[in-house]
Amino acid sequence: PQDYQEYMRLMLDMITLAYWADATRVSSFMLDHGQSNRYFNFVDGVQGTWHALSHWKDASGDTEDDDGITSWGSPEVKRDQYNLVTEWHHRQIAYFLGRLKQIKEADGSSLLDNSAIVYGSSLADGHEHSAKNLPVLVAGGGGGSIRSGREIRFRRDTSMSKLHLSLLRMVDPEIERFGETQDAMTELNG
Repeated sequence: PQDYQEYMRLMLDMITLAYWADATRVSSFMLDHGQSNRYFNFVDGVQGTWHALSHWKDASGDTEDDDGITSWGSPEVKRDQYNLVTEWHHRQIAYFLGRLKQIKEADGSSLLDNSAIVYGSSLADGHEHSAKNLPVLVAGGGGGSIRSGREIRFRRDTSMSKLHLSLLRMVDPEIERFGETQDAMTELNG
């Protein structure tokens, strides 16, 4: 589809169907990459490309990250537009999680109850290219392995490998390590 939201929802529906049909138990889907020059002018109040907006402290429109056409009145205006695009991405994930929750399994639980969905970003601050303090959402019940509905704050130096190892061990408890760690997160446990 030419409409980006329609495309996004089609892809998320396909992932939902693949899980529901048990055609796969793992998928990876990138909503947009960090160098995306996709215009988000279809979001009310937004001008410019995703990548340019991520460098919100430079509002002149004259940096190498900008399109050379769009400029913003101030860094605050540009940051607010960046946040509108981020919110748009979050709404797509909410749609996906809602679809998973609507589908009932034979035992009465939902597909979301039996899934572990990780949503996050490779950067916490696109302007500074900072990968510290990454915002990450873990949704679903993992078939009873994840206690959901809460916020967990970790130390800034906590490795994402610990999260990945804990998710891998839900599938195969014999996995010893992921990346640089042998220590899984116990905080997810149900």
